[in-house]
Amino acid sequence: MTEGVRKRGDTVGDYRLVKAISEGQVTRTWEAEQISMQRPVMLEMLKVEAAKDPAWVEAFLADVRAKALVTHSNIGSVYEAVSNESGTYFARERLEGDNLEEWYEQERQLTPLELMKLLQQLSAAMLFFERNDIATVEFGLHHIVVENGTHLRTMNLAVDGERLEETNTRAKQLLGAVFDDMIKPGEPGATRAHSLCGYMADMEREIPLTWSQISKLSTEVREQLEGVEVIEPPVAPEIDVADKPRKKVPATVWALLGGLLLIAAVAGVLMAMGIGKKDPLDPNAGDDELLPFVEIPTGEYDLPDGTKLPITQAYKISRTEVSLTEYQKFLEVEDPTPFQHPDQPNSKKSHEPDDWKALWVAAVKGEVWQGRAMAMRCPVVGIDWWDAYAYSQWSRNRLPTLAEWTAAAFYQGASDKIASWGPVDLPSEDLTGAQLLATAGSVREWTARLEANPADRLSPKKPVAAGGVFSDPGSGPSTLLWLESRNVRRPDLGFRVVLRR
Repeated sequence: MTEGVRKRGDTVGDYRLVKAISEGQVTRTWEAEQISMQRPVMLEMLKVEAAKDPAWVEAFLADVRAKALVTHSNIGSVYEAVSNESGTYFARERLEGDNLEEWYEQERQLTPLELMKLLQQLSAAMLFFERNDIATVEFGLHHIVVENGTHLRTMNLAVDGERLEETNTRAKQLLGAVFDDMIKPGEPGATRAHSLCGYMADMEREIPLTWSQISKLSTEVREQLEGVEVIEPPVAPEIDVADKPRKKVPATVWALLGGLLLIAAVAGVLMAMGIGKKDPLDPNAGDDELLPFVEIPTGEYDLPDGTKLPITQAYKISRTEVSLTEYQKFLEVEDPTPFQHPDQPNSKKSHEPDDWKALWVAAVKGEVWQGRAMAMRCPVVGIDWWDAYAYSQWSRNRLPTLAEWTAAAFYQGASDKIASWGPVDLPSEDLTGAQLLATAGSVREWTARLEANPADRLSPKKPVAAGGVFSDPGSGPSTLLWLESRNVRRPDLGFRVVLRR
């Protein structure tokens, strides 16, 4: 039996497969049961073609050997590795609890004391890797699991090779940004907690803080919050942050990277082995120009209703909506699974827009589709939120939040003209002062998060489509449409993206 045709209930050695969890370029991960021990495990397997390649097998097993050297209570264990006629795979501990990515998606908030306790445990795990000079994969929010809300553990991130400090730095920046967003406001110690997270996330520091400093500072803040007398201040002098304002980095820049991180690691091994000249997952490989982006600075933005919208971190948003030709490149990806949202319904099997074949043929030939003159640079429509999310991840960008979309639409003056249907980069009077096209017209656009409708506060949060639409002369940049679910598809609904840092 080959790995490519294995299914739920099959046995592989001492393991019974329960559920396929994720799939990379050369690996597939399963929830499984170890039959002899009657315990749940995670089983990571090389796909059948990769398992035939001695170089891939050796690289895979070298990573497993590195993981097997890790012995720390806050880090998941490796049980065994197997490479024989049944396949090449290893079994690892299945961590129980909620992962940090789930908490962030749920907009979970933590008291400063809860956060400091988690940071202490996380620092202990990361210090183990650091002090033992163990290389690690790129860090993702899904790698952290919290059991019963208090006990933090990480997946085993060890890999074979040289430890890269920039990987460690990005992990600190990611976690600082995420935890900063999760601090419950108005609680004792919130200012100290924000300061510590801000120093971790500071993008201007080559090395934001050492894990030793993070451990020391989180311990001091925790002891202060628990009423233990502490002589030293919560911010150590060696941090050198005098007179420097805290710079908050929104966690949406970093959230949900898990699938991309595995692929990036695989691509790195491929390049090291000399396989291929370009990363096949890089949407910008080749001669195509990047989407132009417009930078939106921090500040308070005046809205038509007289309110002000605060933006605390600058970002860059695409000048135009995503076009058919840009989206078509995404559809050429052989396996989009690593870019999909973890909550995407299992019933969703494709990212093709509604009526895609007819739509794309009309665009290529310059014909009419649903009464509209088509071109390859017209905006992609008929896509649901899951499609927009997956494309954004694949293109190494992200969807804008409603606040980001709105601030961009009103920055330096909103458009008062509605763009008609046509190519996304066609000169138009529907142009903001910052030179964003088609925020008042063209098509409605997906935003990143579920939002509460202020006109119906008793209703649950729902996804929001922002901006005007070519078919409604009365719409404009202030128009918002609350949709029933992320599964909605409409012939007047597309999206644009925010540049991921």
